[in-house]
Amino acid sequence: MVKPGAVRDGHVGDILRVVEAAGFRIIGIVSKRLTRQEAERFYDVHVGKDFFEGLVEFITSGISVGVMLEGPDAVRALRRIAGATDPAAAAAGTIRAMFGTSVRENAVHASDSPGRVEVEAAVYFGDCPRAREGVAEVPNHGRTRGNDGPQG
Repeated sequence: MVKPGAVRDGHVGDILRVVEAAGFRIIGIVSKRLTRQEAERFYDVHVGKDFFEGLVEFITSGISVGVMLEGPDAVRALRRIAGATDPAAAAAGTIRAMFGTSVRENAVHASDSPGRVEVEAAVYFGDCPRAREGVAEVPNHGRTRGNDGPQG
């Protein structure tokens, strides 16, 4: 997911170019302003943590872009190019180092497991058959399809 701060700052195209240059193929994309309920479902693993409320407020503050990606070892590979959660600690050349401004406004969310891809993709893509197909292991190809984003 490209977060609202990066959308606001005009970095969607820049981020998608980095992702595609890393060998990913975009198989689904949608922009939307998440409702509070959608944000709480997307970040349900953080319920009860001290930063949860601020995270929900930020992620619902503007348009975000959900992106479904395909590529070899997609979840791990995307997290590698996304970089550390804190842009100040992210390796040079990673998305967060280039486009993040703070831990909360770190440009992108990248799912941490295929199971989370399914939960998070449902927030953006609902019951879209192509998106549902995109969250499964691909037989005979050794590839995992996954959402970006969006990690947080």
